[in-house]
Amino acid sequence: MSKENSIFKGDRYLWGIYFMLCIISIIEIYSSSSYLTRYGGNFLRPAMRQIGLVIFGTALVVGMHNVHYKWSKVLMLLLTLGTPPLLIGAFFLGRWLDFGFSVQPSELAKLWVILLLAFILAKYQDPERHGAGTKAFKYCLIITGVTCLLIVKDNLSTALLVGVVSFSMMIIAKVEGKKLLLLAAIVMAAVVVLLSLSVVVYKYEEAEKKKSEKTEKKTFQALSKTRMTTWGGRCARFFENSDKKAYEEAIVDDNYQEQHAYMAVANSKGIGVWPGNSRARDFLPEAYSDFIYAIIIEETGILGGIFVMALYISLLLRAGAIARRCDKAYPAFLITGLATMIAFQALINMGVSVGLFPVTGQPLPLVSRGGSSFMVISAYFGIMLSISRFAKQTGSEEDAGTPMEEDNDISAPNPIQKIDEYDESTD
Repeated sequence: MSKENSIFKGDRYLWGIYFMLCIISIIEIYSSSSYLTRYGGNFLRPAMRQIGLVIFGTALVVGMHNVHYKWSKVLMLLLTLGTPPLLIGAFFLGRWLDFGFSVQPSELAKLWVILLLAFILAKYQDPERHGAGTKAFKYCLIITGVTCLLIVKDNLSTALLVGVVSFSMMIIAKVEGKKLLLLAAIVMAAVVVLLSLSVVVYKYEEAEKKKSEKTEKKTFQALSKTRMTTWGGRCARFFENSDKKAYEEAIVDDNYQEQHAYMAVANSKGIGVWPGNSRARDFLPEAYSDFIYAIIIEETGILGGIFVMALYISLLLRAGAIARRCDKAYPAFLITGLATMIAFQALINMGVSVGLFPVTGQPLPLVSRGGSSFMVISAYFGIMLSISRFAKQTGSEEDAGTPMEEDNDISAPNPIQKIDEYDESTD
């Protein structure tokens, strides 16, 4: 089929990365889901479910990448109406909301923040500085801060991820360096204090449990409604055992998942045991989700793990290359924000699986089992591909697709634009 008639338009590298991650997801979820199917006996069900998600996700990507990226403002407005109420509901009711189907508002919040910050950073460019002005910084700070506060009670890692990606977008938009340094210092100090307090609370609770036969009693009733003791336990175990070899630690309920993840990595012996031959999948409850990267290494070895990591890093690099060629600020900020969110989340997940970070609960984008997460990440790819297709590139006479007049609020010049050789692999 000729490129003109193909339904897969836009940047071929982005399409290749998307499909490679989808294929890996189907194979590894099928291989790692024995814990789910142990009693049901339907071993094909997890894989068939994932194939269905891939089909729907691909349809979403195809639909979105055929729509000019300027219409992502409509999506931004819809999310602005829906996401804050969902976040408030999750703040009081828990991180998952049930509407007959489960919704995790924090996944929508990630996309919403990126769309809103890209719009604000492009709209409030300071022409004298060739970067985002004070208004942009103030509005981004308010939006990110409120979002993180609503998320942090039940999901510290997601709140930190949203904060880091927002900070990265402000760096890319060239917000004044002094403001960013002050913000970074304040946030880092607050995180250190919060985690230190959580460790203190965790250790105190553990000591009280040992003194009392009523092990379910919580000394700090207000804090027991948050995940503070969970954060404290994970941080305490991570730092206290950082100088120990994993096999020297006793396996208990608190470290059961990470210990079996380390066993999976060790069982690979560097070369892998081949897909379908994992042993850890029978003992690791989240083998198909939070710790799927450990199963990937166990089955495909170090080379397989490096290949998966390279896919996410290449996504970030490719998005950066496209962003540098965009004439306008909005598509440049939007594609870098979306790619940064995917890549950073992936790196956190992979770091947890091999023991570089404390357990966080972040899924591996497009690979881990999860419906809402998969569809949201597919939407990321749809928008990125739309930008690669429609955004006017330096050195081109017109947009790659049908030229459309851009609104004034996204017409600011791209402050990170760079004229260099670019592989024209778009439609």
